[in-house]
Amino acid sequence: MTSLSALRKTSVALLIGAFALSACGGGGTPTAAPSTAAVTTPAPTVAATTPATTEPPAAETDAPATLDPAVDPADDLEIDAPYTFRALDEAIAQIFVTAMKSSLGEMADVFQIGVREAVRDGESAAYVIVMRFPDLPIAGKALLDGAAEGATQSGGTVEKRTIAGNDVRVVETQGQTIVISLLDDDLVMVISLTSKSVGINVATAILEAN
Repeated sequence: MTSLSALRKTSVALLIGAFALSACGGGGTPTAAPSTAAVTTPAPTVAATTPATTEPPAAETDAPATLDPAVDPADDLEIDAPYTFRALDEAIAQIFVTAMKSSLGEMADVFQIGVREAVRDGESAAYVIVMRFPDLPIAGKALLDGAAEGATQSGGTVEKRTIAGNDVRVVETQGQTIVISLLDDDLVMVISLTSKSVGINVATAILEAN
């Protein structure tokens, strides 16, 4: 039983990291975007073949990006100047939600996720994903390392750093940087599609503000 428990924890952590890649996969989300289009576009083929899996209430919610509209773990997240947060465009938000559901399958129900966009001078700097696991017995460095390992399954490097007294993992893979940290028991991912320095700067602004 111990080995099964450890295996479950490891696979969950790997899925978390894999989600970061599937949601933002290098240069404009090429993998996730088609999947989202299939969910959000009322194409006749989709409607005819998968009516049971279409969930209209999810499309009607005002919540920007969360598997559970009633719970958004990013609500209380703060960020220092010169950055601010803004809710994602609805289409982009659905890319994250769809990728999350696809990555986790039936396990999506045990996660809560919030997504924001970090902005500087009106321009997008990075995506910020906050994930909460109310009933999952995995936390701390095991979660941090597992998520980083999952994010490099298709190649990449992981650098260990300390920012504002917090352990972080800086993942460079497929032309993007993912800075992974923990705030309480929440996993916080800063995803920069531009440069490593931007990702680290945004993560620093978050960790110093919370």
